[in-house]
Amino acid sequence: MHCFRVTKHNPAHRDERGRYLRDDWIMFAQVGSECGGVLLTLEDYELVERAYIDSALQFLTDSGIDALTVRTLENHSACPTAPAEGDRLDLAAAAIVMRSILREQYWCRLQANAGYVHFGWDYYMYVGVCDPCESACEAAHARGLFVERFASPYDEDAN
Repeated sequence: MHCFRVTKHNPAHRDERGRYLRDDWIMFAQVGSECGGVLLTLEDYELVERAYIDSALQFLTDSGIDALTVRTLENHSACPTAPAEGDRLDLAAAAIVMRSILREQYWCRLQANAGYVHFGWDYYMYVGVCDPCESACEAAHARGLFVERFASPYDEDAN
């Protein structure tokens, strides 16, 4: 499997242990506040959010994955629009779930037999697919994201 960490965080700004050293926003709740001396507007947030979702969808479609299954659902705030554990989502429905995860409404792993999309702390996205997806990597970069070879810490099959 080809595993990637896809983020808005430039890896050049990490220390030797991998910690990101810049003061930058890391969650939807920061919309309207200053991060690193810059006001995070909803419009700016949505541009990055869209880049993440579009990039995830491209990795999946380039790998021939047309559906994902909800695993390990955590819906502590009882969000009424959350999917159910085990739901099979086409990519349009998966995109809606990704948006909700990024906005911290609930959390889950999105799995397929041949891949996954996971979201972690600090606005990190992990994608695993069976193909190298070079065009998806390039497209993510063109959207302002950074793509690194990196296995998901949420991959239960690897842990």
